[in-house]
Amino acid sequence: MCQKNYNIEKEKNKEFKYKHLNYTERTQIERWYNIEHKSCSEIAKLLNKSVRTIQREIKRGLVIVKDQLWRDKAIYDAETSQRKYEYYIHSKGAEIKLGTDYELSEYIEKGIKEEKKSPEILINDIKKYSLKFKCNICAKTVRNCIKKGILNIRPKDMIYKKEYKDKKEEKYHCIKVPAEKSIDNRPEEANKREEYGHWEGDLVVGKANKGSTLLTLTERKTREEIIIKIPGKKAEYVEKAIDELERKYKEIFYKKFKTITFDNGGEFRKWEKLERSYDKRRKKKRIEVFYAHPYRSGERGSNENNNRLIRRFIPKGTEITNVSEEFIEYIENWINNLSRPMFGYKSSLELVRDNI
Repeated sequence: MCQKNYNIEKEKNKEFKYKHLNYTERTQIERWYNIEHKSCSEIAKLLNKSVRTIQREIKRGLVIVKDQLWRDKAIYDAETSQRKYEYYIHSKGAEIKLGTDYELSEYIEKGIKEEKKSPEILINDIKKYSLKFKCNICAKTVRNCIKKGILNIRPKDMIYKKEYKDKKEEKYHCIKVPAEKSIDNRPEEANKREEYGHWEGDLVVGKANKGSTLLTLTERKTREEIIIKIPGKKAEYVEKAIDELERKYKEIFYKKFKTITFDNGGEFRKWEKLERSYDKRRKKKRIEVFYAHPYRSGERGSNENNNRLIRRFIPKGTEITNVSEEFIEYIENWINNLSRPMFGYKSSLELVRDNI
């Protein structure tokens, strides 16, 4: 039997309509929950939804506001919930076709296991005999589903056995970025470059993306540059580099670094570790991490421009492992002492002295 990713009993139960909440329903929940103080079960009956759906919805849309006595109060906000819903729907990716068409899954499993047919023959039979299923797929999709374990078929069940070996080094597990970490929620002081301490970050990679890389941080207001050589393109190396900066600057760190905006690379996705201080005695976050939208490097334009300056000294294809720490420090000082027309021909270091 094929893998089932949902509760069959709920599928048979027609008491509730399994449709996503829309914005109109969310505004109704906002009124009933905040003003009329109805319970989740009462709201569920009014909307013909399950109680658990309403509980999850309210949890998603909770925000903290101040009441008349200036005390913190949790309320449900329909706009906040709708914005998070749209963000997650956009970023979840396409659904797996065979995850919902169980008749087609069983047909493929039976054809390969019992009739000893290949995926290509089975797909051709579907077209030849005009068999009707919920979705249309190709043989390549079937083989991918077998490889990923979606179908209950082992490689040895195939006509031509193929063992899929585990990769020696696992690539980054890209953690899903929550909506509140989007650049859309970055403080206005950072967006307008009004306040010192908001940075943009990226990696400058070497030859064939192997060996050491450079973690580059650019301050948005002054264009101050920090360059740190790290052993490779891994999240743990980025985390250690931020730890070293915190040790280096100590208490000044929390004034100097307020936010960092990264791209969506896997090496930056572990925001919780990047925000948490290495000093376990410190309960507050050491920094706030935000992420630019995918494929929009212009949202980190200052950092990209400074990376172009670095490439004057370290062209693409250069093995960064062989670049000395002294030379990297020289590049950093050169950028920070560069006279910039946008600042009236002042350098970044001159502006930093005026801002700290």
